[in-house]
Amino acid sequence: MNSKLINKIGAAGFNPSQSTGFWRGACNRFCYNYFALGSLIFILVLAILCIIIPLISRHEYSTTDFANSLIPPNSMYWFGSDGLGRDLFVRCFIGGRITFEIAVAATVVVLFIGVMYGSIAGFLGGKIDNLMMRIVDVLYGIPFLFFSILLLALFGQSLVLSFVAIAAISWLDMARVVRGQTLSLRNREFVEAAYICGVSKFKIITRHIIPNLIGVVIVYAALVVPNMIVLSAVLSFFGLGVMEPMTSWGLLISDGSKNMSSWWLLLFPALLMLLTLLAFTFVANGLRDALDSDS
Repeated sequence: MNSKLINKIGAAGFNPSQSTGFWRGACNRFCYNYFALGSLIFILVLAILCIIIPLISRHEYSTTDFANSLIPPNSMYWFGSDGLGRDLFVRCFIGGRITFEIAVAATVVVLFIGVMYGSIAGFLGGKIDNLMMRIVDVLYGIPFLFFSILLLALFGQSLVLSFVAIAAISWLDMARVVRGQTLSLRNREFVEAAYICGVSKFKIITRHIIPNLIGVVIVYAALVVPNMIVLSAVLSFFGLGVMEPMTSWGLLISDGSKNMSSWWLLLFPALLMLLTLLAFTFVANGLRDALDSDS
């Protein structure tokens, strides 16, 4: 994440309940960033299509038709068919739905754990802070793929375990970012005033520290989702994600890479994933610029 942006947002010390003008201005700046706004619309439209298309398509994502296997794109199979005669068009969108579900669910958990852990460590400080951050350092040393393989080998492959494996490690960066911002906020006047009024430490963290981190969290969330999509795809590519007949973009890309002569099997899921990642990048950049009040 852009450290300059983090420092500016953290130093601003805004409170959502008291800074309507800030958020209105940020919204206006974002809307005038046409790349970011267009990317957000693209993501929303794609998410809606991933929900609707599997419901209204005349082809079932799991229905096999060996007589029509490996058919190039045509009027019947818009994205072609795979080796089992399944419609790639509907499978791309059902795969997008699964990928979005894992990514969004993992992002929510990452943000919740990271924000709470980092804010507590930064606010309490001292030995507790040192202990909590040493735990983070130890977890950083665990290879992601090794942890995922171990988890899935012990408990079996499932959609839930894919999400757990991704979220279990990915909150560490968020915790460090929030901890650094909390260190700069805990000595601010509004925190001292809360102390004087007898407000408990937990309420200071939840009512004063965390609301002042919303700008950082919003930008980071836009960066976490594409990371979760990539990690989900990596697990599926190595056969550690969802299982057939269910699919995801990573699994479709893995299948397509094994049959390069049928180019459509790799092109369409890879293109959808690439466009989605680019869209999230533009949205994150737009949020960064919008929340930077000096821009």
